[in-house]
Amino acid sequence: DDQNNILEKIKAAATTAIDFDAVGQILGSKTQNIIDSGVPTQISYGFVCGFSSGYTMKKIGKVASVVFGLGFVTLQSLSYAGYINVDHKALQKDVENAFDLNNDGKVDDQDANIVYNKVMEVLQFNMTGGSGFAAGFVGGVRSG
Repeated sequence: DDQNNILEKIKAAATTAIDFDAVGQILGSKTQNIIDSGVPTQISYGFVCGFSSGYTMKKIGKVASVVFGLGFVTLQSLSYAGYINVDHKALQKDVENAFDLNNDGKVDDQDANIVYNKVMEVLQFNMTGGSGFAAGFVGGVRSG
């Protein structure tokens, strides 16, 4: 009986302190204004495009890794069999020069950031909902 009395007091305090109809009308009108602005549509469109792009980029990266690996195995096999002679030092130098985008003499996370920023610049060019795109891109890469 004492618990029912406490619950009744809380219920009475909650219903008298808050006018739920007024709150609902305010939230409804604000929500409608946001929907009418088109922002949610732009963000969701950007997110879907970003997710698809990120997912695809990760899959392309996996395929590129397989192709690179098969190329390496092929070169090594041909070299081992005596058909070709691979100058690994020259090959390493050429590959490092191609991927060292900031010309600091090493391939590191700074070079990866440069590639990421260039890719995002191209993919987000002239696109509405850019923040949604970036979030979707990251989600697509992580789930791919």
